[in-house]
Amino acid sequence: MNRWWIPDLHQYRGPAYRAVVAAVEAAIARGRLKPGDRLPSQRVLADFLGLNVNTVNRAMRETARRGLTAANTRNGTVVLGLGICPAVVSAA
Repeated sequence: MNRWWIPDLHQYRGPAYRAVVAAVEAAIARGRLKPGDRLPSQRVLADFLGLNVNTVNRAMRETARRGLTAANTRNGTVVLGLGICPAVVSAA
């Protein structure tokens, strides 16, 4: 588990939520985040990044929509990989 992954958003332009999404996608592509890794809580990410928790929440919803992550109330946000359909994970 990669418990303390915190992205560096300084290299990204545009809305903060898109920067977080791009950072998650890049970390997965580079192997920094692997399937099964848990991301820090949204509150922890927001605090470390200096963002509102709603911004991080929007980013996490987008990563889930893209199939990069899956959110679970008990387990937090878990990395799925690049382009994995959340419906397939739910059915398993």
